[in-house]
Amino acid sequence: MRFFTMEQDKLLPDMAKLRDFDICGPRHIFLKKDAAIINPTTTLYLAEKTGETLPDFIQSPIALVSDTVKKVLDIYEDDMVFRSVSLVDKQKGTIFLYHTLLLDEKDMLSNQTEYYPNGSVKRLVLDSKKIGEHKIFALDTQRFRNPFVSLEIVESLLRRNSVGIIFKEVEVH
Repeated sequence: MRFFTMEQDKLLPDMAKLRDFDICGPRHIFLKKDAAIINPTTTLYLAEKTGETLPDFIQSPIALVSDTVKKVLDIYEDDMVFRSVSLVDKQKGTIFLYHTLLLDEKDMLSNQTEYYPNGSVKRLVLDSKKIGEHKIFALDTQRFRNPFVSLEIVESLLRRNSVGIIFKEVEVH
């Protein structure tokens, strides 16, 4: 069993920018339990002088995945919840479909996880028994807000030439 964190590549060249938000700045975390308070569809606008490249995973201002990533995640996890977000480029007249990624927070940390004296994680270890059949999840800790995805999801996304996603392997016992 192999798992990876999914992160936005913030060094992606010529990255598009949102008009009212910094997609490399601070982020807001919405979870599956928040689904009822989030509009089913939302529109965000790209800045006037923006780059051409949109990553398939955006961390800020909220976690967004491209339509391609959504389809892959839907295949591997049965109870996924998404809300649609249209990214509109008014100058070019184009619309890009994204989805908010609403995950359940789960306690997946192993008792082998090591901590520094200040409480931050020194060595992150996931518990394979707690993970069970899950292929994507969020940890129930404030320290790790990026989704964790299985090797199957990583391979599937790489076969689809996903752009702007960094996968970092984590230890599983």
